[in-house]
Amino acid sequence: MMIKKEWLSLLSLAIGAVAGGTLQAQNSQDELQKKYEAKVHEAWYTRGGWIDDFGAAKERARKENKVVFAYFTRSYSP
Repeated sequence: MMIKKEWLSLLSLAIGAVAGGTLQAQNSQDELQKKYEAKVHEAWYTRGGWIDDFGAAKERARKENKVVFAYFTRSYSP
């Protein structure tokens, strides 16, 4: 009987850890989305003529016979 209680306690702890991690990940995604929205409304971005779609940037570069200058980051990416 004691083994079952210990097993149940460990199982409960594991489920709690997974559920907590999932909630934290969702909060993190919400926070990243807010940061992204704030960043794309800043003056340096709105006035810069930036293209935030990689496919569109490659197509424009091909049409204009230019290279793509890209900076990839996860800092503000949802």
